[in-house]
Amino acid sequence: MRAVIDQKGLTLVEVVVATGIAAMIVVVLATSIFMFMRSTEQGNQQLKAYQDLQNAGHWITRDGVAAQTTNLIDGAAPVASMTLGWSDGGQSHTIIYSLSGDDLRRNHNGIVTTVARNVSSVGFSISQRTITGSVTAAPASRWGVSAVATYEVRLRTTG
Repeated sequence: MRAVIDQKGLTLVEVVVATGIAAMIVVVLATSIFMFMRSTEQGNQQLKAYQDLQNAGHWITRDGVAAQTTNLIDGAAPVASMTLGWSDGGQSHTIIYSLSGDDLRRNHNGIVTTVARNVSSVGFSISQRTITGSVTAAPASRWGVSAVATYEVRLRTTG
């Protein structure tokens, strides 16, 4: 008579199936983690672009509202720099906006500050005393993120 031997363990088929299922779970998890990290990085770059545009818009509109004069020519094509001027309380102010590399710079009576970084292009124009400033921010990233904002501000009247 044959004795029944109680064998314990796994067959080769069971091991292969379990390994395949584990591999599929790892692939799904790795893909999910990669997509999460990619979307987070891409979102951070988009936020950086919007913050740069917000900073540029703040300074352009702030100075534009105070300005009485500009070097912009009415109806001309947009240019990459502009000069604004005004007087208050006997003190004159001259503001020059220009792009230096990827920094939008503001020169106020000789004091230069960077008002926005990661700026790839600017364009200033004027039509009937309304200044239009278009700014494109594009932080360096592998995702090609960029954002564009256009600001309009009316010059004060002189006198």
